[in-house]
Amino acid sequence: MTKETDQPPHSHFVHKLDRSAILMIVGIILLFSTAIIVTLVAPRYVDSTWTSPSSPYQVQMYEIEDPYLYISSASSGGQDLQYVNHLMQDFTLLAFKESDNLRLVAPPELEKFITRHQDNKLKLTSRLLLLREPEEEMEKQAHTLRQQLQQEWQNQTDAQNQHRLEKIRYQILELYDPQVPEAFSLNTSGGILQNWVDKDFIILDEEVKHPYHQDYGVIYVQNPQEFRISSSRLGQEERWRYDPAGRPVKGLNELKSPALGFHSRQELIYLGEHIYAIEGCWYCHTDQTRTLVQDTVLNGSDSYPAPPSSANEYIYQKITFPGTRRIGPDISRVGIKRPSRDWHKAHFWAPKTASVGSIMPAFQHFFDDDPRGTGKSTIGIPNHRFEAIYQYLMTKGTRITPPTQAWWLGKDPIQTKEIIEGQRKLK
Repeated sequence: MTKETDQPPHSHFVHKLDRSAILMIVGIILLFSTAIIVTLVAPRYVDSTWTSPSSPYQVQMYEIEDPYLYISSASSGGQDLQYVNHLMQDFTLLAFKESDNLRLVAPPELEKFITRHQDNKLKLTSRLLLLREPEEEMEKQAHTLRQQLQQEWQNQTDAQNQHRLEKIRYQILELYDPQVPEAFSLNTSGGILQNWVDKDFIILDEEVKHPYHQDYGVIYVQNPQEFRISSSRLGQEERWRYDPAGRPVKGLNELKSPALGFHSRQELIYLGEHIYAIEGCWYCHTDQTRTLVQDTVLNGSDSYPAPPSSANEYIYQKITFPGTRRIGPDISRVGIKRPSRDWHKAHFWAPKTASVGSIMPAFQHFFDDDPRGTGKSTIGIPNHRFEAIYQYLMTKGTRITPPTQAWWLGKDPIQTKEIIEGQRKLK
């Protein structure tokens, strides 16, 4: 006969099951906590360069360059782009530098800001100055200087090369003080190349105006000319276009208004990251150059292997992508390998045409039709989706080290070859 204190035979099993469940929950919590510590806390104490900006150049690109470079169509309804720098007094560093065919004139009090053609040291200033076509007294000085330059060229040219005289055209601009706290200048580089200097330069400010001016190298705007526009009407629609003789933009609110439609590159990069996520690009593309030879050479070349990815490349990234499979090529160095905007236009419009054998689908919703049918291109007009994802892709591989230390120039500050050959281990 079973005593009342006796338990059913299966009670021990239930007890063991409850204990197993508790241990499993505790184990999961410990595992999850360990993962957080390893991924978020430990790297800060292992090697800070992996979780912080790798150089002042990287910080300045994301905090000084991108927020103050604005992009829009070159005119209402057009497909070419206009790039504009937002210049601010005591913040933006400016350089006024002569070249072979460019000379500058200025009133005596502004002469010190000009880097003459023969000067070896670049002069920078955060005083807001601009260039323009010479006016009034400066116009006479410019005319005299042009004649002098033409005469010097003629004296240096022998009789057999006299036909070259007509091909020389010296541009002479006037440096002047607009006496405004902010202005907008035309960026002629297309936003792809940045002006960066880390030797043979001097900042002429009497005192430090901004912390980034103290870095060993700085990003600057060279030879800024004011961005001006003019308006015209087509039926009921008012259109705008860039016009050196037009009126200046009234302020940042007008620049970003629907009428002009400018967006900062920073805004476009963040939008491009979301589009990359929404469109599912990360299903097929990874975003990591591994230390394997096939990665470093494929994303670079035999002569200049691409450096393996490190955590500091992603510190400004808002979304972490799993990168499930490499059905498509890795994108971590696409900003270096494929910088051409035209190539990306063709690729998104018809991938099989741009890359033979590609299985990537077309993204023609990144383009709008030309309602008037006046466009010469068979590709539609890129809309904000294309511009955003293109600007996002251009950050891949381009923000690691300054251009003067770039791996594709053979500088290789990260010692990529040593990593591949096992002579240097990543921390």
